[in-house]
Amino acid sequence: MDLGIDRSIRHWWVFLIRGILFVLVGIYMIASPVASFITLGFLFGLIIFVAGVSELFHVVQDRTQTGRSWHLMLGIIDLILGAVLMSHVTASMAILRIVLGLWFLFRGVSLFMFLRRTGSSWLLIAGAALTFIFGLLILFNPTFGDLTIIIWTAIAFIVTGFFNIAIGLMMRRG
Repeated sequence: MDLGIDRSIRHWWVFLIRGILFVLVGIYMIASPVASFITLGFLFGLIIFVAGVSELFHVVQDRTQTGRSWHLMLGIIDLILGAVLMSHVTASMAILRIVLGLWFLFRGVSLFMFLRRTGSSWLLIAGAALTFIFGLLILFNPTFGDLTIIIWTAIAFIVTGFFNIAIGLMMRRG
């Protein structure tokens, strides 16, 4: 255990470089939102494709597993869907926005459901309504949805980058 920690401390610069790259990618995403969204659409397809490969690998490796045919079918569907989404990035970008929009809609409804348990609170009602409206905006206003995905992903990259830089610098000192 200590060896792993010591080894990571010797390689503090890896965190620093990774952090700088995260920050630069986040800034690039904000500066070039169209190219960034196209890339995210492709990556969405790639992730589904890799999930399919992983599913099929699991089916081949674990012959004693029950429900192997189900996992085989899911793996094949993921492979096909991933390949289609990678080759048709426009479809992938639309699906990405729809998935995110639906997720926020369901979160908004879920918050409304908590009103029964916790009692009415103006803060919970406002949060539920805003989350639900946010989901509707992402679904029915493509520009808003696309920009939302890009901006929040860029912010996540920048924040992750700053934390990696901080960790690298702390490891160097420590």
